Amino acid sequence: MIPILYCGNNKVFDGILISLLSITKYTTAPLGIYIMTVDLQDINAEYKPVTGAQRSFLESVVRRVNADSFVCLIDVTEQFRSEMLGSPNMITNYTPYTLVRLFADMVSGMPDKILYLDTDTMAHADISSVFDIAMDGYDFAAARDYLGKIFIRYDYQNAGVLLLNLAQIRRTGFFVQVRAFCRTKRMWFPDQTALNRLVPKKKFMSSRYNEQRKLHEDTVIQHFCKSIRLLPFYHTINIKPWEIERLHRIYHLHAYDDILDEYLECKTKFSVLRPQTGE
Repeated sequence: MIPILYCGNNKVFDGILISLLSITKYTTAPLGIYIMTVDLQDINAEYKPVTGAQRSFLESVVRRVNADSFVCLIDVTEQFRSEMLGSPNMITNYTPYTLVRLFADMVSGMPDKILYLDTDTMAHADISSVFDIAMDGYDFAAARDYLGKIFIRYDYQNAGVLLLNLAQIRRTGFFVQVRAFCRTKRMWFPDQTALNRLVPKKKFMSSRYNEQRKLHEDTVIQHFCKSIRLLPFYHTINIKPWEIERLHRIYHLHAYDDILDEYLECKTKFSVLRPQTGE
């Protein structure tokens, strides 16, 4: 069983769907998908939790490839609100949902070793090899941040793909420390900065597991995060996998077209099924 963790509100459905379609293209082993969500509608009307209908549909998608796969929806609203309401990082350039993964150690039954993925990631090969990374003595493994290693610190890690050693994190209380830091210190890159600052010993994975710039032949996971372009003038660019027209026009990227065609078919099917669920 390959355990994978996603976090977010109901708007991450498209991202998770695309990510899972890409993973199941290359990986036929059973997948244990965990989705952590939080209801914050009192803060923002759009901060609705992932729904049961979305969970059910995603599970049907992964079970087409392996009948033993499952999708587990975990609501950590109570835990999140008890610790994070009032945090200066609740209102930043990022949504509060970037902090939700820090509660994984509090979830009973979560595997001791799990791969956390941002919802703007896509697989370009079998992801199972990432679990070959030895994690003894490390809280997590991550790749260097493409921009952070230049502008912040040479060993600054990107938190979009994290191989979590939850057994050690529970034992050392590492996430407890990171949550406490996020409750009081405002940061530009909320928990990513906290993870980098507080981790006692850094474990690095190859950039092929978190390719943040452009697709390479050996890329296993591509992460569509914000980046900088110098030409024809200095500007930032932030294109997500579900923005298919921009993906083609600006990135000239067609390597995932078969997956994105399947995504559009699945999205149409879900739209037809959704009225029957009442969600």
